[in-house]
Amino acid sequence: MVPDLGWFDSDQMKFEDWWRGIYLFLKSNRVVAADKRITAVLAQLRGGIAGIYVQKKIDELENTNDTQSWEEFVKEIKTAFSNKSKAADAE
Repeated sequence: MVPDLGWFDSDQMKFEDWWRGIYLFLKSNRVVAADKRITAVLAQLRGGIAGIYVQKKIDELENTNDTQSWEEFVKEIKTAFSNKSKAADAE
């Protein structure tokens, strides 16, 4: 079983580990629909920039009938929270 992931609070140094945990959580709980995956991820974000991001996403979801694809969401959240300096070092 996948342990409790805890909240993600915008700490970019912890994002990659947290994201792997989210992936395992979604996989082990068979969460496959994009909207349910996105909701599950958003429910684990708290405080600071992460809290602001969640509120922005909630507002977007309430104001549109379109749903975001999982692939678009993954790209967006990784851009927002991954450790950019780590990515730059890899290049």
